[in-house]
Amino acid sequence: MEEAEELEKLLRERGMTPVRFPCIAFEDGPDLARIAEAVREGPDFIVVSSPHAARRLLELIGRTSIRSRFAAVGEGTARLLPGDVVVPREGTGAEALVDVLAPLVRGKRVLVPRAKRSNPALVDGLVAAGATVEALTLYRTVTPKTADLSLLNGLDAITFASGSAVRGFVELAGADAAKGATVACLGAQTAREAEVAGIRVDAYSGGSLPELCDSLALAVTARKG
Repeated sequence: MEEAEELEKLLRERGMTPVRFPCIAFEDGPDLARIAEAVREGPDFIVVSSPHAARRLLELIGRTSIRSRFAAVGEGTARLLPGDVVVPREGTGAEALVDVLAPLVRGKRVLVPRAKRSNPALVDGLVAAGATVEALTLYRTVTPKTADLSLLNGLDAITFASGSAVRGFVELAGADAAKGATVACLGAQTAREAEVAGIRVDAYSGGSLPELCDSLALAVTARKG
C-alpha cells in the first residue's frame, strides 16, 4: 500500500504498533502507449483512482502540456496531480467521485487510466452520466513472490485497504491467518471481498484512512470488552 507511512502514523496516534505485511506489487499494464496517445489527444477529463495510478501516469506522460483537467477519488491521489483537481465533496471512492463529476461530464471525453480488475462502478457511473469514456489498463496488481509469515504471529488487528490486498493476503497466508485478529477494511467493496474470501470483518470505513483507523480502534476495544 502506497499510503503505508500515513497509515502507520495514524495507527501510532491511536496507540497501536503497525507491522507491514506487503500483499501486492505493481506491474505495468498493456495499454501504456495508447494512454500516452490518448493524453496527447486532450480528453476533457482524466480520472485517476489511486496514488499509484497518479504516479505511474505522470512518469509516463510528464507534467507539461497536459490540457485535460484531472479528477481523483480522494485528496491523497489529488495531491499528486497537477492543476485544479476535481475531488468528491464528501466521502471518497468511485461512487463519491461520480456524484461530483456527473453534472460536468455529459457529452465530454473522459480518459480513465486504471488498474486491471478495478472497481467497475467508476466507469459505469461516468457512462451513465453521459460521458464518452475510454478506460485503459495502466497497471495491474500482483501477489509478491515471497512473504515473511512470521510477521502475522500474535497480531491483534489487520487492515485491508483494497480487494487486491485481500486476495494477496489469502494467496500468501490463507484466510485462516486472519482468525483471532480484529479486521477492518477501507470501504464496503473491500469488506465484501474479505467476507467472500472467508475473512470475518469487524469494521469498515467509508473511504478515508483516518476513518479506517478510527473504525479499527473502536472494533479492537469492542472485542476486548
